[in-house]
Amino acid sequence: MMKYGIGLLVAICLLVIGYCIGTTEHKNMFSGVKWTDIGTLLVTFFGFAFGFFTYFQWLSSKRKEDAYLAAKKYVASIDEIEEHLHELLFQYNHLCPVPGLLVERKDISVKRIEHLNNVWSYLYQARRSLYKSHRELEFWNVKLTDVFSEDYEAMNKSLDNISVVSSVLNNQLFHFIDNNMENMDFVIRHKKQFDELYNGIHQVTQKRVQCGFKEIFRFDQ
Repeated sequence: MMKYGIGLLVAICLLVIGYCIGTTEHKNMFSGVKWTDIGTLLVTFFGFAFGFFTYFQWLSSKRKEDAYLAAKKYVASIDEIEEHLHELLFQYNHLCPVPGLLVERKDISVKRIEHLNNVWSYLYQARRSLYKSHRELEFWNVKLTDVFSEDYEAMNKSLDNISVVSSVLNNQLFHFIDNNMENMDFVIRHKKQFDELYNGIHQVTQKRVQCGFKEIFRFDQ
């Protein structure tokens, strides 16, 4: 849009210049025209032209700023998801039996499971935020590079899987605590599945740190 505005500005400049030349070469036709009037016209025109040009510069700058803000919002959503996943891992590491780890009291374990439910609610909201921020990228003419576009799809698929695994694991942990650890093998198996999915997502989220902001996004202005 800015290049069309500049083109229009140039056309108006040529029109004014042509008018001035015409009034100079045909003095008899425009004998009533005063140079002071022409000077006033030129000052007014160039003032308008400057304002016109400044507006389009501001508009272009504002669009770039909004595009970068949309990209930052996308990255922030991934950070939030990673934070909630890390909290889930932290709680599971204390709940699930491993050699050398003391078994906690039942009341503490019950509180951890209640906290897990809250964390999953936060994770769901973070995933919604990621979906919305990813959708807004296209509106601001921002695209993920091919590699990170594939990572986005892979991460969402892994998050779907980890949601299923965690739901089962939470149920298994509840019975594990309530029934004196009778289903320990099931808990250990599903915790291992959670760890594998978590590590896969962690690799994807850490790639953005290694590559940097400019390698993630392509700005089409």
